[in-house]
Amino acid sequence: MAVSTASRTQLQATSDGHGFLELLIIEHSSWASPVRIVNDTRDWVIGGNTYIGLPVRIKLPSSAQGENPRARLQMDNVGRDLTSALEALPVGSTLLATLQVVSRATPTVIDYAFIAQLSGISVTPTVVSCTMGPDDTMRQSAVRVRFDPQNAPGLFPG
Repeated sequence: MAVSTASRTQLQATSDGHGFLELLIIEHSSWASPVRIVNDTRDWVIGGNTYIGLPVRIKLPSSAQGENPRARLQMDNVGRDLTSALEALPVGSTLLATLQVVSRATPTVIDYAFIAQLSGISVTPTVVSCTMGPDDTMRQSAVRVRFDPQNAPGLFPG
C-alpha cells in the first residue's frame, strides 16, 4: 500500500505538528466486537469506533526478499481486559489483527495497513507480546490429499 501524498509531505517536513497514530484491531469470531487499540496515551474515536489508548511497541514488517512479512507487537497489560479476553478463547483459536497507520491530522485516512494472524502470544503480568504475520497460513498444506507414491501408487512408475 502506497503512502498518500499528504502523509509523504508530513513525513518529510522538518517540523510536524501532528504526527502519526498506529491503530491495532484484534478480531475473533466469538467476540461481539473487536478489540481496538491506539498507540497513544489517550482514547480516540475514529470513524465512530472507540480505540483504547495504550502504549504499544511496534516493529513494522520488513520487505526482505524470501521472508514472510512479520510485525512484532508488545503492549502493556493494563486493566487485564485483553488478557481475560485471550484466556477465554478455546485452544487453537485464530486471532486476526489489522495494523493501520494514520495521520493525527486525518485519522480516518489509512496510510498503511497490514492484516495477518496473531501467533506466539505470551502474557506476563505487565506485558502482552505477539507476532503478527502469515506464518501459520503459509505452513498449511495447500490441498487436503496429495498424490504421492504412498496414497496413490498406481500413478507412479516402479
